[in-house]
Amino acid sequence: MERDASQTQQPRRTKVPVRLGLTVICAGGFMDAYSYLVHGHVFATGQTGNIVLLTMRAAGGDWLGALGCVASILSCAVGIFFSMHLLHGIHGGNRYRTQRWVAALEAVVFALLALVPDGVPDLPVNCVIAFCAALAFENFRSFGTKSTYASVFCTGNLRSFAETLYQGLVGGDRHELHRSMRYAALIGSFALGALAGVLLIGAVGRLACLAVCALFVVTSVHLALLDEDPKRGGVMLLDD
Repeated sequence: MERDASQTQQPRRTKVPVRLGLTVICAGGFMDAYSYLVHGHVFATGQTGNIVLLTMRAAGGDWLGALGCVASILSCAVGIFFSMHLLHGIHGGNRYRTQRWVAALEAVVFALLALVPDGVPDLPVNCVIAFCAALAFENFRSFGTKSTYASVFCTGNLRSFAETLYQGLVGGDRHELHRSMRYAALIGSFALGALAGVLLIGAVGRLACLAVCALFVVTSVHLALLDEDPKRGGVMLLDD
């Protein structure tokens, strides 16, 4: 008897290499350092602070400052919206190909940011970084077989680290203890990206964002190899 076609075509859940998550979150730490040190002492990758600043500035009558926060928040929302369109409208739910396209786009954008001359206002640059951070946050969010992470900030990763560490140490689950070490590595990689940002910005200024470009080039190439590897299930369709 022939197997039902819908069963034979079901995508396999593919193991996402931990090193891929480490590379992307390192870029996230670098983005934060870059936006803070080069473009107005703001963190363009996370929007919680911008929402708080929006309400504080609006309450204090600083409407121009409040509009700047709105622009960054909207840039993040547009990035998520654009990601959904890439995934569902263009790539038919193929998450690997969407990730590869996003990584290539991020590499191009940060290469162009290196060319931004002095005197350009910080707001449009930070909006571009917020858009790119949203792309990374939406598209790079899992590693291993079942672990999720945040690729541009660390609050959720700290929570996951503490939870898995508890389950490993108190619950005696060696697998969870191993996962906690992976989350610790992610947090360390984020910090390493921020440190590299500080050092490179001190050395070469705004050209330091070429390092983010390089990290996303590596990510895109890595994803291209995974996409063609039949041992990892070939292309990975959306299975959320």
